Amino acid sequence: MSDDFAGVEILRVSLPVRAAARRIVGCSEREIAFVRVFDGPHAGFGECAPLAGLHRERLDDAIEAIERWSDGEIEFEEMPPSAAFAASCAVETAEGFGTRAAGPVAVAAFFSGGVDEIDDAVAHTLRAHRSVKLKIGRASEEADRALIGRVLELVPDARLRLDGNRMLSEVECAARVHGFDAERFEYLEDPLQDPSRLAALSARTGIAVALDETIVDTSPAAAALRDELARADCVAAWVLRLSALGPLARVRALAHEAEARGAHAVLSTAYESSYALRLAAHLAASLPNGRCAHGLGTASLLAEDSCAPAIPVAGFLSCEPLPAPFLEAWS
Repeated sequence: MSDDFAGVEILRVSLPVRAAARRIVGCSEREIAFVRVFDGPHAGFGECAPLAGLHRERLDDAIEAIERWSDGEIEFEEMPPSAAFAASCAVETAEGFGTRAAGPVAVAAFFSGGVDEIDDAVAHTLRAHRSVKLKIGRASEEADRALIGRVLELVPDARLRLDGNRMLSEVECAARVHGFDAERFEYLEDPLQDPSRLAALSARTGIAVALDETIVDTSPAAAALRDELARADCVAAWVLRLSALGPLARVRALAHEAEARGAHAVLSTAYESSYALRLAAHLAASLPNGRCAHGLGTASLLAEDSCAPAIPVAGFLSCEPLPAPFLEAWS
């Protein structure tokens, strides 16, 4: 830990997930550790919330790593990603990051349900955004196509992002968008079980792709694939899922790498609280290639929150100075 700070505190909490969102989040409660670094009046906060299926570490493992970091035993590079993310956020916010207003930042609408779950309220929310993200691959081809068709009808001025979470074959993914106007799609987000076929999928459908799991993957093969896809000029964005990548410095480095390859940096979280969403919005506002809509529209999935819920208004999230999560708990 930096010698500039006198100590570290950790607050462990459990935030309930709304019943309707538990299927997509994968749990009924988000277990979170908030980290506070301080030195006199100066304090900064980070949020650590590893999610099963995305992070390898458990929350207990991450907390142990943060404690070892606070004792000076390890550095960010030796910590699990969610722990390094939280600790780096705490340090940077204590040093002044997020203390001034920024933005506003464009946010993509996120709808995780099926076509039969689209009511007037959902339609009204979707229409407020220029980008709408849908999950595909969890339902049948028929159900996915019905959902896509209905949303395209409801939001004629928006473009869709289809997130397949590496669940589909090239043929299955192409079938889901066949016959729709390719111009209505912003990108297909890492939908293939075999990511080496992403360039072929883009050529087949006329729709750009975005990289998510292919960014989290640190293997030489994944790095080579990113280079190959850049040469194919088929990648619209790198989706940077912050807590899966580690410290903020690495996120910025990846955003710079994406920019060098002509891709947008789209910031995303892992169903964390509004503190992480608000911090991510400040980070997005600071990135030269972060002028697109970001995946920060998930605050409504939680039934309780750590600070004022980060709810977009007319498709944008305001960036007031960062609040302290659970302010009263630290006094």
